Amino acid sequence: MRRFSLYLFIFVCTSSFIISCKSDSYPPDNKVQDGTLHIRKKTDAQKLHPFVYPSPKARDIYQYIFPQLADFDPVTLKLIPVLIKAIPEEIKITEGPNSGSIKFTIEYLPEAKWDDDKDVTAQDYIFSVKTVKNLKVKAGGYRSHLQFISDIVIDPNNPKKFDVIFSKDYLLAKETALTIETYPAHIYDPKGLTTSLSLSDAGDENKLNKIIAKDSTLMQWADDMNGIKYGREVVNSCGPYQLSEWVTDEYIILDRKENYWAKGSKNPFLIAGPKRIIFDILPDETTAITQLSEGNIDLVPEVSGAVFSNLQKEENSYQFLKPQLTKYYLIAMNNDSPELSDKTVRKALGHLLDVDNVMKSIDFGNGTRTIGPIHPGKNYYNSKLSPITYDVNKAKSMLNEAGWKDSNSDGTIDKMIGGNQTELELDMYVSEGKLGQQIALLMKEATASAGIKMNIIQKPFKQIESEHLKKKDFDMAPMMIRQDLVLDDPYTRWHSDHTKLGGRNIYGFENDEIDKITKEIQISEDPVTRNKLYTRVQEILYEEQPVIFLYAPSERMVGSDKWNMTSTVRRPGYMANTFTLK
Repeated sequence: MRRFSLYLFIFVCTSSFIISCKSDSYPPDNKVQDGTLHIRKKTDAQKLHPFVYPSPKARDIYQYIFPQLADFDPVTLKLIPVLIKAIPEEIKITEGPNSGSIKFTIEYLPEAKWDDDKDVTAQDYIFSVKTVKNLKVKAGGYRSHLQFISDIVIDPNNPKKFDVIFSKDYLLAKETALTIETYPAHIYDPKGLTTSLSLSDAGDENKLNKIIAKDSTLMQWADDMNGIKYGREVVNSCGPYQLSEWVTDEYIILDRKENYWAKGSKNPFLIAGPKRIIFDILPDETTAITQLSEGNIDLVPEVSGAVFSNLQKEENSYQFLKPQLTKYYLIAMNNDSPELSDKTVRKALGHLLDVDNVMKSIDFGNGTRTIGPIHPGKNYYNSKLSPITYDVNKAKSMLNEAGWKDSNSDGTIDKMIGGNQTELELDMYVSEGKLGQQIALLMKEATASAGIKMNIIQKPFKQIESEHLKKKDFDMAPMMIRQDLVLDDPYTRWHSDHTKLGGRNIYGFENDEIDKITKEIQISEDPVTRNKLYTRVQEILYEEQPVIFLYAPSERMVGSDKWNMTSTVRRPGYMANTFTLK
């Protein structure tokens, strides 16, 4: 399933774990004549495991290995079947034990097979859903989307046909049932340890613990699902490509399956154009562009505004692609921090960043200011709310109103909190990403003028994520939020259910009305009513300012003229499997 995902503006340069031997030359296999496509990646993927690690760093790669049952057409943006015969219609259940529920009848394509020639069946779908629902599997970000799936019933006459039953008419029920990757049960659970585990037991902590107490092998299986075994060593699904080689922080190689069950398919998600796709890990942009000019790299996504603009002015034969993706930037704030628990302080900080200047200098003005988590391109975006303005004097006034004054004349404003005199000193975590660095420097300068001391702490992404974000041990951090083409489900990022450690509400934001509205959105069937709820969510977040919302940028990609390339609004902005040599 396509989910909200976040990506800090950082470059990763970490461990040297190697799955297979490093090639003698680098980049490996750089002859374009054999159909090898080289794509620059800023950072390595930790795992290729959609359920456990649905990060954009990995999704850009595993989408060619793990297709979904259905996906959004890159041109029409409509949901189309991929592994199944047709997009099912919602059926309301009016009698029997599931009365009041809804269901979707789904059937896999008869020709759909795994690499070992075994059929893709309903049992594989059940295994996949059960894996996500299993509380011992670290699939929390995914699990909340599947919470309303109450049962899956296989057709007794057709092992490829089944009903997915939802306990209530959830907003994204159809997308939930269809935009999920299918894992081969016989490969990811070869001993059948999860076969007797029901969907309900998998999601019931007490029952699950009792089952594991009797059979500890189930816990070992969960550990394998969470770890390296099923994230790097065993990576298998029914997509057109397979993982062939992975050298950490250097490259990841996918090879086309020559005996593929969907060979010759015209479905954009099953096409296997390039014989080989190599993702070259090149954190430094200058190095990436040099490799592009020397013919060693064919596509460089996420090009900075200045470089993109300069390349367009030069005489070259590059392809310049600029799709408008559904993503936006924000600065996360830890609402649990004593200094940031007051919304007046958070709002004051919003007035201390010249966002228009950031957008101009980083993206050459190619972006749209945003006031909340709904992308400005969606029809329920609340355009009546104006973006927060850059106003240092207003920020100072608001801080003074909140009781922050320089009582000891040391240059930093302070306040009594819990009986202690507390200086307003904040830590902002960034990496080497240009946008994050620029935001941090501008914020440091502006906050200093308002009497706030800001420390810029630079660390690798993995450290920021594991040591600070997940543990809520931070004050501020610049982020990118990527969204999908489906209707927004604000529950997973803004409801207080997800404020616990490891949850997606890393900001620690809690609001009773938001809790109520986000659940209402999930079950709202009337678009007019739902849009009003979306409007109210944006109003509340605008008033509370749990984060500083910045702007939605355009993507920038530069490609070699050796390939026929097209861009798409569907993230990450391109589909490498559809590229062909000129």
